Amino acid sequence: MAPADNTYSRFVAWMKILLPLLALALLSTLFLVARTIDPAQNLPFADIDVDDLAREQRIGRPNYSGTTADGAAISLAAESARPDPEDPKRITGAGVRAAIDLPSGDRVEIAANAMRLDTAARVITLSDGVVVETSDGYTLRTAAIDVAMDRTRVEATAPAEVDGPLGRLAAGRFVLTGGGTDRRPYVLVFKSGVKLVYDPNE
Repeated sequence: MAPADNTYSRFVAWMKILLPLLALALLSTLFLVARTIDPAQNLPFADIDVDDLAREQRIGRPNYSGTTADGAAISLAAESARPDPEDPKRITGAGVRAAIDLPSGDRVEIAANAMRLDTAARVITLSDGVVVETSDGYTLRTAAIDVAMDRTRVEATAPAEVDGPLGRLAAGRFVLTGGGTDRRPYVLVFKSGVKLVYDPNE
C-alpha cells in the first residue's frame, strides 16, 4: 500500500502545480486573442456635440397648464423648448399643441410648428402653420396667433382663413374673447376685410 499511496501523493502534488499554470495560460490566451475595442465607435450618440447641447439648454417635451381668470383651462405641450438667450422671461419651442377648455363646454384646439412664451406679458405666440379647431365645427388657418395666459383671448396677428358651418371665410384678423351673453359667453369676431363665401349645397 505504501507505493500506491506514494504515487497518489506525487500525483496530487503535481496537479497542485500544473492546474494553476494551466489556468494562467488560458487567461493569458484570452487577453492576447481578444480584439481591441474603440469605446467611441460603440457609443450610439458619438456624433452628438455635447458643447452644443449644453449651450442650447434644450427641454424635451415640456408642458404647461393653467386656468384663466374667467375659468377657462389652458394646456400646452411642445416637442422641445429652450430659453431665449436674450430674454430669460421668454421661451421658444417647436411642435406645439394647445387646448382651451371653456366653462361653457366648448373646446378650442390649436396646433403650430413654433412658439414663443412671454412670461412677463403673459402671452403665448404661436406661429408657422397655425391651425385652430373649435368644437362647434370651425377650422381656422393663419400664420400667427397670440393666446393670453391670464384671460380668454385668442387673436390672429395675420390674415386667417376659416372653414365652418357658415361656409368659407377670409379675414385680416380674428379675436376670440369672453364678455358675451349668458347663452354665448364667448365671442369670435372677424375683422379687417372680411369675405364670406356661402354655398347652400355644401
